[in-house]
Amino acid sequence: MAATTGAMNWYQRLIVGLAAFAKVKLVQVGKEGDGVSAPFSPAGTTLDKDWHELLADQTDAREAWRTNPLAKRLIGLTTSYVVGPGIALSSEYGPLEKFIRAFWYHPSNLMDLRLDEWSDELARAGELFPVLFTGADGMSEVRTVPASQIEQVEWRTGDYETELAYRETTGPGEPEKWWISPANIAAYDSDADGLRPWMLHFAVNRPIGAIRGESDLAPILTWLRRYTGWLEDRVRLNAAVRAFVWIVYAPQRLMSDLRQRYARPPQPGSVIIAEEGAEKWEAVTPNLNARDAKEDGKAVRWMITAGGPGTTLGDLGEAEGEGMKAGKDTDELRRRFLLRRQRYFGHILSVLTVTAYNRWLEVGNRRHRPATVQDITVHAPDISSVDNEKLAGAAVDLVQSLQGLGQMVGDSEALRRYAVRLYTRYVGEDVSDSEFDELLKGVKEHDRAVQDPANQGSGNGGQSSAGYPWRLPGANGRSVGP
Repeated sequence: MAATTGAMNWYQRLIVGLAAFAKVKLVQVGKEGDGVSAPFSPAGTTLDKDWHELLADQTDAREAWRTNPLAKRLIGLTTSYVVGPGIALSSEYGPLEKFIRAFWYHPSNLMDLRLDEWSDELARAGELFPVLFTGADGMSEVRTVPASQIEQVEWRTGDYETELAYRETTGPGEPEKWWISPANIAAYDSDADGLRPWMLHFAVNRPIGAIRGESDLAPILTWLRRYTGWLEDRVRLNAAVRAFVWIVYAPQRLMSDLRQRYARPPQPGSVIIAEEGAEKWEAVTPNLNARDAKEDGKAVRWMITAGGPGTTLGDLGEAEGEGMKAGKDTDELRRRFLLRRQRYFGHILSVLTVTAYNRWLEVGNRRHRPATVQDITVHAPDISSVDNEKLAGAAVDLVQSLQGLGQMVGDSEALRRYAVRLYTRYVGEDVSDSEFDELLKGVKEHDRAVQDPANQGSGNGGQSSAGYPWRLPGANGRSVGP
């Protein structure tokens, strides 16, 4: 071999040396390193979908929302219940309450106008990626990056719930673009442009161990496509029903004459006079078996609503005919789903506002204490007005029971506090500690006023309230009790 190598000229020796250096190895197409197949690109943890699969789901869900009326209605139903006429935040901590008003109604934020599209995006994509751009004065402006542009989430080793950074998709040849999470140490560094923007991430429909969320439409996209195809077929077939073929029966001697006479079919409304027994006309039309098609369509719609966000056929304007009990069960299922989604949406708004507030403190307002989500109260609309009616009736029954209990045990401070707490709970209102103390103080003052002999005959009809240590307002605003 050495002699052979020695007999090579300098060019041949160069080629052999380069080949040995490169160690070229054949790789079967489809295997790792083939230079053709795209590498596996995790969007989050190993339990998350591959980025390309997740992107396809989000793209399909967005396209279905744009073009499919059922998909648009399902997403719209969720938003109409979750957001309703609007959601508001408040706080008993003065500086935070003042910041909430300034942050929410800042001309670059106008949070009230963003709630609907955020709720739509959360249901449609399964994720929200809001970004806080903080100015020199500490006030943050909110923008939202589409979930379909965030291809990778970096998290703390051993703690996938602590997210550190988010990589946004970029074009070929462009540098990588990363957004920083507030949990990242680098989030508190300044760059040449000033404070670094912070990105937050919220997700729904994700299993334990996964980071990325999934669309509410993901389980039913296949059935939406099938229903669309089925409807298109039905439209084409029903269009064919309106077309028919005339078959004319006639003696052999008249065949040639009839072919020339009816080379063009008669116009609608034409009158044809024919010799009796000489011609016989018969129209032939397709038979669609519409009864079977009706049940098939309903079965597909059932699959769509079963995988939808707590929806039923009644939400699509169709009576289900399952009876009163089944209707109540499905309504309760939907209500609970929507309550969970509304509670999480309120959590999103609280975390975003608290994060903006605490950064406002860091910039130059350190005289105030930092805030947590516990400092914020979310005021969300009722999911159903029926709940209010039930709560009002329960409150009336509760107060009447407590009035009887008061007659048995007398004027007890502990029972008084317990009664007021039960009342606020049964009317479905979240009452803070300070509000509760104010309410209890008002009850005590009312008791002293009605028990004062100077007030007899004014306001209580001359009746003593002894034995009724509390007199709470009923559902209609009037006092309840004897």
